[in-house]
Amino acid sequence: MAAELGHLAQGAATILCLLIFLVAPFDSRAQARISDEMSSSLVALQQLRYLDLSSNYFNGASIPVSVGSLENLRYLNLSMSGFVGKIPSQLGNLSNLKYLDVAGGTNDLHALDLAWLSHLSLLSYVDLSGVNLLTVRDWFHMPEGALHLSHCEWHGPIPEQLANMTSLEVIDFRANDLVGLIPSNLQNLCSLKVLNFDDNNIDLSIGEFMDRLPWCSWSTLQKLSMQNTTMTGNLPLEVGALGNLTLLSLGNNRLDGVLVKEHFSGLLNLEYLDLWDNSLKMDIEQNWVPPFRLKHINLESCTVGPRFPEWLRWQTRIDYLLLGNTSLDDVIPDWFWVTFSQASALDASENMLHGSLPSNLQHMATISIGLESNNLTGLVPRLFPINITSLDLSSNSFSGSLPAELKAPQIFMLSLGDNKITGTIPSSMCQLTSLARLDLSRNRLTGDVVQCWKESNHSSSVSRANSAHQFGSRMYSIDLNNNGLSGEFPKFLLSASRLMFLDLSYNRFFGTLPKWLPEKMPELEILSVRSNMFSGCIPKNHTCLEKLYYLDMAQNNISGNIPWSLSNLKAMRVIYKNVTDYVYEDSMLVITKGQTRDYTFEAFSLVVNLDLSCNSLTGHIPEEISLLIGLTSLDLSSNQLTSNIPNKIGDLKQLQSLDLSNNKFSGEIPLGLSALTYLSYLNLSYNILSGPIPSGPQLQTLDNQIDIYIGNPGLCGHPLSNNCSTSTNGEQSVHHEDEDHIVYLYLGMSIGFGVGLWTVFCTMLLRRTWAIAYFQIIDKLYDEVYVRVAITWAGLMKKAHNDAT
Repeated sequence: MAAELGHLAQGAATILCLLIFLVAPFDSRAQARISDEMSSSLVALQQLRYLDLSSNYFNGASIPVSVGSLENLRYLNLSMSGFVGKIPSQLGNLSNLKYLDVAGGTNDLHALDLAWLSHLSLLSYVDLSGVNLLTVRDWFHMPEGALHLSHCEWHGPIPEQLANMTSLEVIDFRANDLVGLIPSNLQNLCSLKVLNFDDNNIDLSIGEFMDRLPWCSWSTLQKLSMQNTTMTGNLPLEVGALGNLTLLSLGNNRLDGVLVKEHFSGLLNLEYLDLWDNSLKMDIEQNWVPPFRLKHINLESCTVGPRFPEWLRWQTRIDYLLLGNTSLDDVIPDWFWVTFSQASALDASENMLHGSLPSNLQHMATISIGLESNNLTGLVPRLFPINITSLDLSSNSFSGSLPAELKAPQIFMLSLGDNKITGTIPSSMCQLTSLARLDLSRNRLTGDVVQCWKESNHSSSVSRANSAHQFGSRMYSIDLNNNGLSGEFPKFLLSASRLMFLDLSYNRFFGTLPKWLPEKMPELEILSVRSNMFSGCIPKNHTCLEKLYYLDMAQNNISGNIPWSLSNLKAMRVIYKNVTDYVYEDSMLVITKGQTRDYTFEAFSLVVNLDLSCNSLTGHIPEEISLLIGLTSLDLSSNQLTSNIPNKIGDLKQLQSLDLSNNKFSGEIPLGLSALTYLSYLNLSYNILSGPIPSGPQLQTLDNQIDIYIGNPGLCGHPLSNNCSTSTNGEQSVHHEDEDHIVYLYLGMSIGFGVGLWTVFCTMLLRRTWAIAYFQIIDKLYDEVYVRVAITWAGLMKKAHNDAT
């Protein structure tokens, strides 16, 4: 007994040491030591039956080979723990193992063969998800039971060896590159409960695929999931015979055809229905009462309307209802707000729903409501669901003022943009301290933006110190563009240290741009203050906004020089930028290439923009601007900029749009412009540029060629009519100008000569000998001048005649 207690004490001490070891911090130099120390610790645990090391971080260590010596293990979980390298085949010694999970998630683990699995006769669950099995060919040694092999880099057909695993209940082959039909020899797989082929490349008719399912499993199958598998064809009616099916997920395929009630009549236990992003049309009678009670339904981008489906009225257990872009053209029925009052998420966006919303939604438990892009009218609901975190009513026709009392303490996203909302922003907005995204753009709001910062400054010292609970402290996106808002730059932004997107454009804000932006908003990536009344100089410290890649200050009263330190904007100095994972907006209007374009976020993330147009900037373009090599659009038009266009502007190889029009630039156009191979829009009009227009294949492909250079009378060459493409024409022009000068020179000489001659003649009258000598000289000079003038005059007359003809 004492000996057994001693062994227990020793084992307990070893386990304690192991636990302490697992939570200790690691560094890269300790990688080999980690594996060695773990191996020596595990060897002492011979009686261990349960070992769970999941979700730790072993800093790239190998799975200890000594794990294979723990012969009494029943449960082994090494998943998501930072192990790398080869899975040791010694795990095949664990003859009592029933549960094995070594899922990695990043393919850092790999296996050369899986033959050792055949020794684990009691194994009923194995998860190798995320393990690289690219070179494995003998995986048919897998045990029976649950088989999880997702994200394993598999390519090719679905293996026929599945037929040997007659007791399989779970087949999870998600996120591989499997192609084609399931094998035809699976008729003995009568225990199947879960079949998941999501994110593969099946690329066949769903009817053919389902014909290969073993008929004996149709009564046992509970979950059938084949999202994003490029499946085609009509959904067979036989799917309605899968009586125990709780989940049917076929979203993001190429299915078509009409769905009728017979597709669902036998699905008595169905809880999860996902058919999104197919070309399916639901044609079900309004009075149909479904046999199931769904918890989750996603029919996005299928055709459900135009009538709002009445059969949904019976789905009182719904947690997620997703009906976006389903061709609904109806009023939202009154029962909708009662039937789905306990749902977590309701989405019926991008339809043609009309009518108004209830003024009071406070009774609902919903945390997310999406009704954007419809034709809804009336007032914004006065009372929101108390637990709401996301409310999107944008792109409708809501009118009236915002609710005076905004009570939604947990709201994370509030989007009311693109409506007809009037009045001011209520002070109760300051209570929404959890807001991360606020969109009130494209409305008719007026007045000063609520100064929540001032309120907090008058509150207790505790609240002032705890800036994390101030309005704006959690925001990453604020869009107030296209309203009638006024006042100075909003001071509540002093607490917006996480802000990445700020759009104040098309309002009536005035005053100077604050110098505190880099300090208070260091994460800022996009800043637009276009079309306001801001004045003063561009603050030089704005160039410390290292993540800023979109800056639009156009159409203000900004003066002074362009700071050379703009070249310090690091995010504009790289060609490939790291874009945040957050989606600021669904889309954004961008002024580029002489047009207003609506960019989706995916396209907008490729834009690197600097727009200082339509201000009162003076001085020259600093040469350092050529360091912003990531720029795709540069607009300095309609200012008072002078001097030459920098030669190094040709270094901006990513430029697609360049507008320097309506300034006072002089000198020649830099030759480097012809090397901008991505350039599709150029405007140099109305400056004082001179000399030949550079030639180049890219410049010649641009549209509206003459408009690019109009208003620069000193320019010549294609596409202008003033041709300077050859030196001959230039020499003729110079020669013509010189001849004009010679004519005037000779005319002046002749007049002077006459006056001088008359003076001398009068003098000669006094002395006869002087007169004789003088006239002899005059006769000689006269002959020479006469001949030269006659020749010159004849040449001029001949040229004038040629020009006239």
